Amino acid sequence: MDKEPPVDRLAGTTWTARHLSLEDALDVVREAGLRLVEVWADGVHLDPRTSGYETAALRRALGRGLSVVSVHLPFDAVSEGATADVRADDWVHLCKETLHRAAELGARTVVAHPVIYQDPAEPEDVGVFRLAGALGQIADAAAELELRLAVENMHDLRGPTLHSVAEILTALDGVRSPAGLCLDVGHAIFNGYTGSRLGDEVRAAGQRLLSTHVHDSDKVGADPHLVPGEGIADWPAFTRALFDIGYTGRFVLEVNGGPDPVERLIAARARFSQILRETGCRQ
Repeated sequence: MDKEPPVDRLAGTTWTARHLSLEDALDVVREAGLRLVEVWADGVHLDPRTSGYETAALRRALGRGLSVVSVHLPFDAVSEGATADVRADDWVHLCKETLHRAAELGARTVVAHPVIYQDPAEPEDVGVFRLAGALGQIADAAAELELRLAVENMHDLRGPTLHSVAEILTALDGVRSPAGLCLDVGHAIFNGYTGSRLGDEVRAAGQRLLSTHVHDSDKVGADPHLVPGEGIADWPAFTRALFDIGYTGRFVLEVNGGPDPVERLIAARARFSQILRETGCRQ
């Protein structure tokens, strides 16, 4: 157990400052004292549907002390109004474009929301089958670029999705390329995994857990992305379970930045570092 552990496993995310340009959002992460970053790619920053992406400029920005550990793939507003098959195919294409940008920036993990595309009156299992096929294509394309796909537990505020680790693992059963999970603490609470059940979700992921999104929530059915300790997350249950499975991945501090994202990210870094020290978990 480290008395004063290093911070190399803590990462920020440009989502915290998603209202800023990518370069400015990277500066927010840097100013918060973090050296690792997950770059957001839904609607802003690395999303191929937006303009202004210049690899050379971003490499210069990253050269000032940041390393990209992961990229969050786009998922929202894909081919709205089209059939489910078309939307799923277009989502795969959009993600594949983003994978190339992730590889250019040196990422090793890409995170995907398990979006279920369904036609009206279509059974849910058809949508889940369609999702599994899409995830397989994304995982294969990621593997070709030496990236690994991590599928995130999600809530249904943005439409049909997969909520639990068990559901995600089932969807990944037929995926040939290496793929795992990103456990989002706030989303788990949204879905009712409170108290010791949060630790159960970690253990269910086991060795397939590739990354975590760390933020708090004040109640089931809400997703405010609070600083750890401001909500009801059972952090001892979370960290004990991480120890049990031998987790060695990153902790991405995915907190809502509000009007002062640097301050909120500094608070998240300090509070979660304290939680890790208090629970004897290595950073």
